[in-house]
Amino acid sequence: MEGVRTILFQLGDLKKGETCCIVSDTNTANLGNAFFEAASAKKMIAGHFVIPPFKIHGEEPPDYVASRMADADLVIGLTNYSMAHSLARHRACQNGARYLSLPDYSEKVLAHPSLRVDYKKSAKKARRLVGQLTKGKTVRIKTKAGTDIQLQIQGRTGNYCPGYVKTGLQLGSPPDIEINIAPLEDGSEGKVVIDGSIPAPGLGKLRSPVTLTVKNGIITKFGGDPEYCKILEKLFAAHGDKGRVLAEFGIGLNPKAKLCGNMLIDEGCYGTFHFGFGSNATIGGKNSVKIHIDFVFYANSFELDGKNYKI
Repeated sequence: MEGVRTILFQLGDLKKGETCCIVSDTNTANLGNAFFEAASAKKMIAGHFVIPPFKIHGEEPPDYVASRMADADLVIGLTNYSMAHSLARHRACQNGARYLSLPDYSEKVLAHPSLRVDYKKSAKKARRLVGQLTKGKTVRIKTKAGTDIQLQIQGRTGNYCPGYVKTGLQLGSPPDIEINIAPLEDGSEGKVVIDGSIPAPGLGKLRSPVTLTVKNGIITKFGGDPEYCKILEKLFAAHGDKGRVLAEFGIGLNPKAKLCGNMLIDEGCYGTFHFGFGSNATIGGKNSVKIHIDFVFYANSFELDGKNYKI
């Protein structure tokens, strides 16, 4: 409950007189109840909506829930699969809501050390780096594991995600502290060696690396453990090339996070980057599709327009 209160009142900045909309699914309803009880104990205006589980990240909630999200001051997204890349989340934020995206949450995450970090200290580095990305045109990433890929980002705005929300900061995913940007959808070329995690069903923290071949912005081949490749082919099968678009480049900045297979801990892990494939229409891109899968790999530097940046 300490973690719940930290999220609601510190990271969510929930104040008296504001409305809090809590969305869980039938697998996470117990967590939703804990958030509802904590908000109600402070006499906040709160509603808890339990929906059927999604099958993948990026799906849309029912219309009646999307409507309640759009009317709220703070939305707590507790569904197992993330709504952060859904149009419902985007519309809620356009309407003024602050949104805390908490997929794959559990009591373990609520008690995890990475949730109790100095967010404002990490935010300083995040703000500096995101400004550089916004000014940039070309990113190149090379790692000792074998990644060598180039991304085109000209004209795209970096997203500053310090893990908390307040006026002017509408999307957060604690304990994930990161910056990200949506590359041009057809502008990525190269090879990526994923040696960290893929926080998706049947995958998580990897036993062995997965290799992605990217041409004209699209995954053309999965390599590595045949079992992993089979799972990935199945995940992306229903979405065609739009689901395989390299849609997001993210940098983790939480020094207390360690790779464990949990989405928000892994994506925020200091010393890792991640690529999201699928939808990016809600983070400054043009690809709208009902899937977004993140691939986390170890890295601590990148080239931006030929200049090296060490994280």
